[in-house]
Amino acid sequence: MNKKRHIAFVFFIWLTQVYLVRAQDPQLSQMYAAPLLINPAFAGIDNQSNVHFTHRNQWPGLNANYQFSALSANIALGNEKSGLGILVTSDKQFLNLQTTQFGLQYGHHIDLGEDIRLSAGIQTDLYMRSLDASQFVFADQFRSVGYGFLPSSNDPIYAALRSRHQFIDLSSGALLNLRNSWIGLTAHHINRPDKSIFNGTDDPLNTKFGIQMGTKIIFEDPYLNRTTSNPWANKEVSISPVVHYKKQGKFDQLDMGAYLTISPLVAGLWYRGVPITNNNQNRESLIFLLGYRLESFSVGYSYDMTISKLGASAGGAHELSIAYVLDLDLSRSKRTKLLNSKLACPKF
Repeated sequence: MNKKRHIAFVFFIWLTQVYLVRAQDPQLSQMYAAPLLINPAFAGIDNQSNVHFTHRNQWPGLNANYQFSALSANIALGNEKSGLGILVTSDKQFLNLQTTQFGLQYGHHIDLGEDIRLSAGIQTDLYMRSLDASQFVFADQFRSVGYGFLPSSNDPIYAALRSRHQFIDLSSGALLNLRNSWIGLTAHHINRPDKSIFNGTDDPLNTKFGIQMGTKIIFEDPYLNRTTSNPWANKEVSISPVVHYKKQGKFDQLDMGAYLTISPLVAGLWYRGVPITNNNQNRESLIFLLGYRLESFSVGYSYDMTISKLGASAGGAHELSIAYVLDLDLSRSKRTKLLNSKLACPKF
């Protein structure tokens, strides 16, 4: 048992270095199920208040898998053409490294035309990281004679470990909505805070840049065909091709795919990776999604099938999302409609 714990610590340190080089933020497959996590400009954008819950279990077949949960609230300030976003996330990485985030967002929206909206958002977060080093066993804790191990270590690595670390993080984003199309730009970790789990070291979190874009092609619109006898008239039938590109330090990633909506059902297929590179590490997974969406409620499940060298034995990733629309507007006067059409972005 002691040997396994020692090996686990070495594996933890190795994985930490690999992970910090390749990716520094949690990733979601159902990114639009929690839009506040990808762009603060989404705060209040549809003049609608709602809450989102997302849970992701990545690589359950490994001892060092990832568990990520997020709860977010989008609060409309319709008369002010703006909104507030509140975020709480929990990210469990490797063996016992826990990161908790508390975030506050403000988004403002300007109507440039009948179906053109420009949005901008800012975000500030408090991150708290904790590491339970008591589970680790170092070489100087093993007894030279007999069995068992010493309760404490004098290893300099152990002495340098931080049990708790917190920092403030700043982000911003912009979004242009053109009827049934959108494009967004984001910059997270603008101030590059120190995220190191070791005392006396400076390990700045790389700024993450993102581009989100897509369009919705509508075949049947229930808002335009309510008076017809066509059985499809009360259903939305559409397809939404989408692209999401992220770059953080030396790491970049491209998610591209499409959603097929035959309301109330939504199906999605995604490819995660950078197909034009010769680096196999950038070819990560295929993502399959199934969702159920009503006017005020939606639930979705997605599975990431690993196609990288990590292999299927890692267990892929399972993700669950739940969203609920609230009848809430904190404007000082009666709610006003921003645009005639709803935002075309997907819900998963």
